[in-house]
Amino acid sequence: MLDKIGTAGVLGLVLLLGGIGVVAIENPLIAAGICFVIAGLLLVAYGFVTTILGTLGMGMGDVT
Repeated sequence: MLDKIGTAGVLGLVLLLGGIGVVAIENPLIAAGICFVIAGLLLVAYGFVTTILGTLGMGMGDVT
């Protein structure tokens, strides 16, 4: 997986997890809320990408 997202993706993932960790030290409930928001954004982005690729004829079908 790491070879597919590249160096910038790995750095972004480390910063994302580090930031949530810093918030979790102070207030775990807010950190959980941030995790839910990020998960929701990722699902929306996945839906957009799947729809666009399907429209352009490059979709792999429904892989969910």
